This record gives sequence, structure tokens and C-alpha cells, in this order.
Amino acid sequence: MARTVAFLFDSGGGHVVGRARTAAARALAQRLMDHPQVDAVVVATPEPQAWEGEPVVVEPDPPGPWLFGTRFTELAKKFGPERLLYFSAGSGLLLSDSLLDRLVGAAPAPPPFAVLNNFYSTDFALLVPPFPLPDLGRDNPIGARLWGAGYACYELPRSYETLFDIDTPGELQVLALSPDLPLPVREALADLSTRQAERLLEILVDPERELVLLGRVGGHLARELEAGAACRARILSEERGMESSGRAERGAVRSLVGSLLHGRTPAGLVELLAQFGDAVVWDTRVVMAHLGFWPPPEERFASDLLDLGGIHHPLLRELTAACAASPVPFLLGGHALVSGGMYLALELAWRGEDREARFRPLPFS
Repeated sequence: MARTVAFLFDSGGGHVVGRARTAAARALAQRLMDHPQVDAVVVATPEPQAWEGEPVVVEPDPPGPWLFGTRFTELAKKFGPERLLYFSAGSGLLLSDSLLDRLVGAAPAPPPFAVLNNFYSTDFALLVPPFPLPDLGRDNPIGARLWGAGYACYELPRSYETLFDIDTPGELQVLALSPDLPLPVREALADLSTRQAERLLEILVDPERELVLLGRVGGHLARELEAGAACRARILSEERGMESSGRAERGAVRSLVGSLLHGRTPAGLVELLAQFGDAVVWDTRVVMAHLGFWPPPEERFASDLLDLGGIHHPLLRELTAACAASPVPFLLGGHALVSGGMYLALELAWRGEDREARFRPLPFS
């Protein structure tokens, strides 16, 4: 039988995002260790002490900055699996047993092939056989790179299970409302405010309300909202793939929402956006890239949490203050919020609700 090895890249960190990622990775690692088709689990991490006592192979990250592709390729050469499972920090947490089995045992075509959670923005994948990716700065373009190398590429069904990824506090506020999380993940989220996410879930099941969704919103999510949300959705999708394509690094991002800020104060922009719905879910990274500033993660995360004390960049601070003061709830984050985070929000919104009484679509065949 072909040797299957799972690589988990755990980023560590003391912020709520880092703690949640590590807790999620530990929960996933245990499931993989218990899986009969997985021969070994390798965890690459800058904090090996966090994994002491776990039945995994711990590979401490080298000091200083490093490229994702270089690290990935080094580990693939060292462990030499025939089938390689890769999971980024915070991905795969919500996979059901059946979907995890489907991924681990997938053989949709003769090698080379890959099974991905998302072809255009990959968070986890099965590669048969492993392929060197030494120049990739991040994991998002894995699918495109493998396709270019002649791999047959397949996607798992898009859902909250396959697309939810921990990247910002935005989607963590939604995740914290899930009733069936592993205990370590729940403990990592214990101090997180969920008020904005709770208001979002209320709106999703109310046919008299309207949601504004801004940022890198995919067409599949738009269709899911059309079919599954009781509320109306006003969607402005822009700059999908801005990071995987390198547009963000080149300063080539162009945002319509960002353009609305020209000639307005941040408070004026927030007031304008609030006029169009009962809640706003906003991938603010598109606007940041458009305006040409990219604060450190701590400031971006503080903005997502509406925590003005953690923000030093004046424009981001003003924008966040306006969102915090708005009577319309603003839930802020990055791409993961308007992708897997929204899929999860839609799933959670209907738990405990009488769907038929609240939402009666026409019976089109």
C-alpha cells in the first residue's frame, strides 16, 4: 500500500488567531493519527514546545523568514511519501469523518493527481505524488501550479466543511457560535465577543432583512446565499485572487469600495455602506491593498475585533471606529470570512429555526 504522510503547518502565536489555529491543528492531527490509511503526521511549527507529548513528528521551523514552498519541498524530500496530505494552520477543522475518509483515500485518476479544497485558493490538499514547489511564497496557488505541471486536479464539494479556514478573528467570531467544537478550540475562543456574528445569523434567517457582502466573494457563495438564506443579499465581489496572483504585492489592486473613500472620511464611507443593508460583512483587506497600506497582523486583527486600542495606523483606526459606532453591525475580516466563514454562518443560522416557516422558495424543478 502506498505510504501516506500528512503535513500540518502550524503557525503558532499568542493572539487568538494563533491559539485557535494550534488548537484546531491538534484536533485534526489526532484524527489523522487515528486514521488507518495515514502512516505518519508531521507538524511543522515555530513553537515545537506546544506539541510536546503529542504522537506526531515535530519539525521545528528554521529561525528567521522562510518561504512556504521551500519548507514544503524540504519536508517532502525528507519524509518521501507516495501520497502527501497537506493542511495549512486552521484548515480542515470542520471536515466530517466521511469527507476526511474521501480525501485520504481519494484515487480519482492515475497519478499525477491532486484533490484540493479550493483550486484557486488552496488550504489543504492531497498530492499523488508530492511535487516540489520551492518558489511558492504561500499555499494559495498550489492548485494552479500543479495544474500547470500536468496534474489532474479535483475539488471536494464546496461547503463550510471544506472551505472554513482560520485566518482572521472575523471567521472566528462565527466559529465560536458552533455548539460542537473540540474542547481545546472552544477554550481558545472563550474570550471572543460574538455579538456581531450573532446579529449576522439573525439577519440570515429573516426574509425582511438585507445583508451587504463586500470583498473577495465567490460566485458559488452567492448561489448558496440565494438558495439558502432567507434575507436578501447585496454583493459586491472584487479582487478575487489578488494575493495568489501577486496583484497585492505589485500594488495593482483596484477596489470600487476603496474608490468610494476618495473624497469621503472613513466615517462617511461606513455611513454610506450602512444605508444599504441591515448588516455588513466586509473583507477589508481589499480596501487596504487598494489604498496601499498593509498594517501588521496585530493591527489588522484588532480592527476585525473593533479594538481601537490595538490600532496605530490612523486611517484603519478611523475606519474601525466608524464600524464600531455604527448602529448597523459590521463584521470585519479577510477572504476566509467571506468564504468559509459565511458558509458556516449560513449553516449555523438555521440550527434551531423552522426553515419551512421562515423561508419558502418557489418549487422550481
